[in-house]
Amino acid sequence: MTDLFLSVFGISLSVSVLILLLLLISPLLQKRYAAKWKYLVWCVLAVRLSVPFGGGGTGSAADLVKQWRSHIAATAENREEAEAEDGRLRSPRVVVEVPQQMTTPLKVQTGRKITALDVLACLWAAGCVLYILINIFSYLYYRRRVFREGTVIKDAAILQQLLRCKYELHIKRTILVMEFYEAPSPMLVGFLKPVLILPEVYYDRVELSFILRHELVHYRRKDTWCKLLFMLAAAVHWFNPLVWIMQREAAVDMELACDEKVVQGADFETRKAYTETLLSTLHKGCDRSVLLSTGFYGGKKIMKKRFQNILSETGKRNGLYILACTAILAISAGTLMGCSLVKNKEESIAEGAGISDGQSTGTAGELSGGDLFAQMAGSWIIDFDRTDSSLWGTGISYGDGMEIAETGAFSYYIGIGVGGTGQCVKAGGAVTVEIDPYEEVSAEKEILSLAYGSENGVEYILMDWHDEEVYWKRGELPAAENGGTLAGNDSADVQTAQETITLTIMKEGIPEEKTARLVVENGYILYLPDGEWEKVEADMWCAAANANVLIWVAGFESGYPIEQILTDDGYTPDETGMVREEGGIRYHVRLYEAETGVWCVSYSYPVEAEEGWGRELPVIADTFAVLLPGEHITETGALSAQVLGYISAFDDGTVTIDRQDWVTPESPDWKPEYDADAGFEIVDLEGEDVTCRIRENCTYHVLENHQGESVELSREEFVRYWQETNFPIFWSFELEDGEVKSIAEWYLP
Repeated sequence: MTDLFLSVFGISLSVSVLILLLLLISPLLQKRYAAKWKYLVWCVLAVRLSVPFGGGGTGSAADLVKQWRSHIAATAENREEAEAEDGRLRSPRVVVEVPQQMTTPLKVQTGRKITALDVLACLWAAGCVLYILINIFSYLYYRRRVFREGTVIKDAAILQQLLRCKYELHIKRTILVMEFYEAPSPMLVGFLKPVLILPEVYYDRVELSFILRHELVHYRRKDTWCKLLFMLAAAVHWFNPLVWIMQREAAVDMELACDEKVVQGADFETRKAYTETLLSTLHKGCDRSVLLSTGFYGGKKIMKKRFQNILSETGKRNGLYILACTAILAISAGTLMGCSLVKNKEESIAEGAGISDGQSTGTAGELSGGDLFAQMAGSWIIDFDRTDSSLWGTGISYGDGMEIAETGAFSYYIGIGVGGTGQCVKAGGAVTVEIDPYEEVSAEKEILSLAYGSENGVEYILMDWHDEEVYWKRGELPAAENGGTLAGNDSADVQTAQETITLTIMKEGIPEEKTARLVVENGYILYLPDGEWEKVEADMWCAAANANVLIWVAGFESGYPIEQILTDDGYTPDETGMVREEGGIRYHVRLYEAETGVWCVSYSYPVEAEEGWGRELPVIADTFAVLLPGEHITETGALSAQVLGYISAFDDGTVTIDRQDWVTPESPDWKPEYDADAGFEIVDLEGEDVTCRIRENCTYHVLENHQGESVELSREEFVRYWQETNFPIFWSFELEDGEVKSIAEWYLP
């Protein structure tokens, strides 16, 4: 116990120097760097404080005491031997036989005395246990009260907002939302299955959107676990006031970092609206926090600091170097997280990546970086048979492509506006690549990991994409005659065309998001920002804000010399297609090759509008996709789209769908007579019911108690579930080539 206390004390002293230094330079860090970097620095220090072994004072103080005791014992022993030797020289040798019982040491003589250090160690241990017990029992008591006295929120408007925020943040897990009358503020409570708690306070739609997004950002970043980490660090070092200050500062920086994520890319008006939501929360009495939760207030001074950080439009730097330096300094305070941990990490990465030696066994190989890149070189497309189908709703199935050169040069494109370039690096058997995005939409660097392998002679690449597994298979990307890469999309690109998508447009270095709606024409699809474009003639649209801004599409038979015609007309090649200027108007043309022929997507805008329309129109052109002969798009999306409705009949091998539409107030189809309080309206689509064949491998999912987590059932269990339900259930059907491949419960009216 004493040695452990000395170890903790040594680490506390060494880390306190770093805490004090960070507190002194905190104003500078807040001004120049994003809050998340300072927050991560606190997390690194908390980890070091929570591991009380191997510190700079770990062995030093304890070893010093041990050496001092050994030195005293050795000195006494030497003195006794010297005195005995001196006695032998001075007097005759006398031999005395001593009874055995007198030579046996008494146990009471072997016990060591209790020192002041032992008392301090016991007091430290008691303080640790008491602090942890108080926090844990307080947390468990509050959580129990929430579940006993709170109510599960079933309001459709709130749940719809929650679903929308989860979709935007790529959160797939079910999150329970409850209302509790004594909740001081909106908060997230729990670790393995966190619960989102709202107080019994009315929030309008804008406030609710900000609140849900804020708490879901906490959920995605595992901030409740970080709270537990800081609580543990404070428990171990309860005697150190600097650790308490660090815990308080970390809670503030956690909120600042969360605020930055919520308003990332937003304009000033949106940021101002977010601060008004925080101010409203303050006025509604949210003036205290709950232990081990994300609920936070901190006082008017802290709220003022948050407002200034939210409204600041000054670009913040990447603080990765500061984080790395802090980690090195913290690690140098001990040896527990040294080179062996780094080596184990590299070995686990190599094992997890499963680098193949090219054999069908898929075992790890010993390929060098150059040899591995040579095997991976080529064009790749997403393997939808192996990639989780739930990712398709994010736009991942639209416009995908990846290319790797033998040198390791890398480029990829997933969905709409997501992609970039980089250089592959092989380390410890794994391949990683740091992405330089096509559009700078985030201050965070995107780092992907790739694992190359083969099964039964078929090659694949497994990509870790934002903690999701995406499989790639070899495919051919069409090339332009001038040596460039065509942006055209094949049939795989339109498998899940959504009704609406979000376009991210960089204007003057600031990302702007717009909702775009699917436009279906003869042989192709396109997404145009909702409410901003008007169709002036067949295959041509004009911007409502500027008559000189146009976009139009034309199709030609294969082999038609369109490129030569454009060249003769004064067009010259550029990075994305061909361009020319005339009369102050800039004209762009993109060429798309498909089985149906050659397609031209053209757009024009005034030269002086380069920073506006010149940034938006290329993003719109990126959404163009060609349909194969015989393919068509339904009202709810593409051929493999999601269809909503009720089940009219479920016979052997077929299902009859009474098609419905889920309309929200944001939809252009919303009408004043719809239920605005509910936040949605189920509208019957005109026409007869649709009967589709059910695939043999069709999957069936229902909601536990019609509102819980999704549960997969067998076909027989699903039929019984559907027949025994007294109310009509609103279902989601996934169709492919006119056949049902998935049925999932959506909502119980």
